[in-house]
Amino acid sequence: MKPGQNHDPRGEAGASLVELLVAVAISSVVLTMLGSAVYQFYSISSYGQARMAVLHDLQNAGLWLGRDASEAADFTPGGGNIYGTFDWSDSSVQFRYSYDAADSALVREQLLGGVVQSTVTVARHIAAQGDVSFTPTGQRVSVDITATSAGVAASHTIILAMRVP
Repeated sequence: MKPGQNHDPRGEAGASLVELLVAVAISSVVLTMLGSAVYQFYSISSYGQARMAVLHDLQNAGLWLGRDASEAADFTPGGGNIYGTFDWSDSSVQFRYSYDAADSALVREQLLGGVVQSTVTVARHIAAQGDVSFTPTGQRVSVDITATSAGVAASHTIILAMRVP
């Protein structure tokens, strides 16, 4: 020890209890804020993905239904899991819409002479058969669709006009 220096045995021994408690409190606040931000990012992200899925289903269904109705001369209501069929004027081409319970989906089948030629899933995330309804009125068909994904639901009513025979 040099002359003129005071020697404090506690001076460089480490941090005091108060300093440690303050450091732990600040660290806790920072980690809580960071954890909250990460949680919000993932919860908002999953909600957004579910919302996009149901809106995509409604848009896709509207495009297919609009295309088929604009070419159809008539709509024949179905029964059971079949909602109905759009018939062309020569009746050789038909587009039948039905509910696929195994996939929870609205399905479109193209029929040629009564034989299925192709099948397309028009909308997924259709929780129950009653979530889609077709209501024909003259040359118009009103279609109500509700799609649900991860607790997010969206509904839309589409008014379709068929060709005048």
